[in-house]
Amino acid sequence: MTMCERNETLRDYAFDELPANKIGEMEHHLAGCTECAAELRILRVTTAALRALPEQDPPQRIAFVSDKIFNPSPWVRFLALLPKYAALAVAAAALVVAIQRPAPEVRTVITTTSGSDITQQIDAAVSKAVSQVRAEVKAEDALITKAALAESDHKHDREHRMLVATMEQNLEVMQKRIGAATLLSSLEVPRNGAGQ
Repeated sequence: MTMCERNETLRDYAFDELPANKIGEMEHHLAGCTECAAELRILRVTTAALRALPEQDPPQRIAFVSDKIFNPSPWVRFLALLPKYAALAVAAAALVVAIQRPAPEVRTVITTTSGSDITQQIDAAVSKAVSQVRAEVKAEDALITKAALAESDHKHDREHRMLVATMEQNLEVMQKRIGAATLLSSLEVPRNGAGQ
């Protein structure tokens, strides 16, 4: 059998999930197959590294590549393509006008006017779309910042409460020690005085 055919069995063996009756067969295979033995070493190192990582709470918000911020809307993508194809559209319109009307003055005026109007409309639409996307991004950033600040405040409050509790415990221990020292010193004074 090749490593590919034993791939799942190797994973089960590495994670101690292989049935007891197949363990001997897998160990025999590993003794003779350097590829599977190397793969087993890699699996064990990876597992050990993962177990050594500290446990952490998952983040409250995970951004995915499919989120709106990374993937603009179809309208924004369409508007982004318009400047690229505007010159082609103007050239095609000029060609159609040139074929239909032989007068060069009319062609020049129509081409200049329609090209200018289209460019202005495209610029206005692109500016509006960019402003809208920026506003959405700012709103999202504000929400993320607000959540991060709230979490930071919560963590600071927890740490402050723990510090105050520790200080109170230390103060209580110190008061007990002072009380015990005072009691011992009051007991020693008469004894010294009685001996003189």
